[in-house]
Amino acid sequence: MTNGTEFLRATQTQASPRCFLHIPKCAGMSVHAALEAALPPGSLTSRRMDTSVICDFRDFDALDATVRNLMAVTDDDIRSMRQSAAISGHFSLTTLLSLTSPQAIGTILREPRARTLSLYLYWRTPTIFDAVRPYRAHEHALLPLDRFLNEPRVAPAVDNQICRMLLYGDPRMPTDGFIAPSDINAVASDAIAQLDTLGSVGVLELGDSAWRGLDQLFDVHLEPGRMNVTGELKNPVPLRVGEEVRASAILDLIEQRNAADKIVYDHALGLAGIRADARQRLARSAFADQLVRLGDLLGDSTVKPRHTVGT
Repeated sequence: MTNGTEFLRATQTQASPRCFLHIPKCAGMSVHAALEAALPPGSLTSRRMDTSVICDFRDFDALDATVRNLMAVTDDDIRSMRQSAAISGHFSLTTLLSLTSPQAIGTILREPRARTLSLYLYWRTPTIFDAVRPYRAHEHALLPLDRFLNEPRVAPAVDNQICRMLLYGDPRMPTDGFIAPSDINAVASDAIAQLDTLGSVGVLELGDSAWRGLDQLFDVHLEPGRMNVTGELKNPVPLRVGEEVRASAILDLIEQRNAADKIVYDHALGLAGIRADARQRLARSAFADQLVRLGDLLGDSTVKPRHTVGT
């Protein structure tokens, strides 16, 4: 592998940045920190997201300038990132493909249902979104989980977000509504076709091996770390008495909101060489672990399973 300076020189010569597509709650903060440590100063673009992950908000000029400057909102904002050697953040594949080739893009996936529950917990963390006022989409997570999952205004964050970031702009995925059940298989198939063109696809549940493709993509050694782990620094707001949600009321909703993403995730595990039976066990275990964490952080009665968690 090259050292950081050689990477920077080589990428600038190619005029094509190498990119990490950070799907929320899929270890992206740890990847970003590792890239900052491994690459020379100035390699990474200062922009950290586009509008693909923003829910029910378009008044970007009302944001604090520091926050607004982290975002790629306009075409000029996006074009400005071409000058950077590396890009890391919440950017849709649509945005990144306007800047570089698919082979120069990597991502890490997480079991989709576990990702959704982790997002719900994270959005309930006090004060963590104070800097982004007047954007307040996270306040929907102060609702019970079933109402949160049924809120169309947060669809970009809770409804098959893996597919949404791989196919951003597809009319089958409205920004103010959910993917129709009749479109699930086709959306998943199209997302897989896009995923298969990328230079690196890791799976969080496979441990440090998820990072090795990024090592090769960025041509540096990245040290895995753990950052932004929900509940370790600040506990999410607990549910009030009477807001507890039984598993029978939410498991079907969680399945619906991740139906296409589950197909894509299973495909990624297959690419990693995991057999079908092992893929099912891995997905089931990751989801069950996050359900337990949900109960631990929001209250023991948050989720009361009445039947076995499915795959």
